[in-house]
Amino acid sequence: MDSFPPTAEQIEQGLRAFIDSIDPNDVCKLASQHNSSKTCRIFRDPANGSYNVCYFVEFEDGTKWVVRIPLEPCFNVWDKVQSEVATVRYLQTKTTIPVPYIHAFGRGGAVDEKNPTGHAYIIQSYIPGQSLDIFAFRWMDMTQKEYFYSQLIDIFAQLRQQEFPYAGSLMPDPDGGTIPVVGPLLSIQLNELQLQNRELSIQPARFASATDFAFHQYHLLDETYKLPTYELSRKDAELEIFGLEDLKTRLSGYIDDRLPFVLTHTDLRPSNIIVDENLRIQGIIDWEWASTVPRQFFLPPTWLAALPPDRVSGVEYRIEYRWFRDALQAGTSEPCRQLASEWDRKLPTRIDLPIAVTLRHHSCFVNIYYRGIFSKFYKGSARRLCSKKYNTQNHPFA
Repeated sequence: MDSFPPTAEQIEQGLRAFIDSIDPNDVCKLASQHNSSKTCRIFRDPANGSYNVCYFVEFEDGTKWVVRIPLEPCFNVWDKVQSEVATVRYLQTKTTIPVPYIHAFGRGGAVDEKNPTGHAYIIQSYIPGQSLDIFAFRWMDMTQKEYFYSQLIDIFAQLRQQEFPYAGSLMPDPDGGTIPVVGPLLSIQLNELQLQNRELSIQPARFASATDFAFHQYHLLDETYKLPTYELSRKDAELEIFGLEDLKTRLSGYIDDRLPFVLTHTDLRPSNIIVDENLRIQGIIDWEWASTVPRQFFLPPTWLAALPPDRVSGVEYRIEYRWFRDALQAGTSEPCRQLASEWDRKLPTRIDLPIAVTLRHHSCFVNIYYRGIFSKFYKGSARRLCSKKYNTQNHPFA
């Protein structure tokens, strides 16, 4: 029988123990090694998100850096570090997207004996400012919103122009070339399954078709909902199983293999957008899960209405998307015009949006499916339909 995955509390305790094991003095030593042995100090409290702990160091000449150490356990830390470095350096040469400058990176462990922390790391420039406050932004006047949206749209338009022959994660060229290659796809979903102590039957891979990419994402979703859970009613389990089975049958009909693969951030939340007091974007951070995806999965922000991703089919998102798209349509560059033609006014009402979102935000699957997909094909109560189906058919719940 499958063992239960660790609870959120147990995961948090493990991450806290990992962070507590890092000596800030070792972090300063590591930074000094990469800046001509100049002394430095921690100038603000460390901060951690879901995937890294960040130490903010200041050198004697006033230069400020950020030392980012990936939280462990993690799915293949070194590949993740290399992919982020390759992606950021590619963006610096091909776009004007504001990204942090990477001063150094390393593997950690026995192969990196000069690294006093013992862990993989990226050392990058410090970007002054604060993360976008989406709740305050939600209520700003349209002049401020248009100013911010015009900048954000320019970033999306530039990303849209970066086309590749496969879906996957950018990695350094093994032959030493300056242009990265597309390697196996590293994703948040794979990482989350690994954190839950499950031996994965699905391995990272590179994909030559949108269909293969979509079914890979679906299989990760399916694996996620196979995990044992402490509390799940029969009725909720029926909703999950029905949604998974129905989504699988519909994927092929909505995937277009003729479209290109484009580079996307995949985790471009407000917390990863650094702005100043005037809403000027100072930097886009945390590119560790960036990847090339089928154009159909290159999406506008799901957080426009300051709501979770499972609300992309709702009225609030449609209203805010309208303002976002007005700013997009006002763009005069060819990349903006191309993006405006692909992200048309009807996008929030089409089924391909919730399909793409549910394959990227697995924790929201049930709500996204029943709000944005189920209602387009079925009438009446979802619970009543599921109860009837699984009480009358030869099924595990029958």
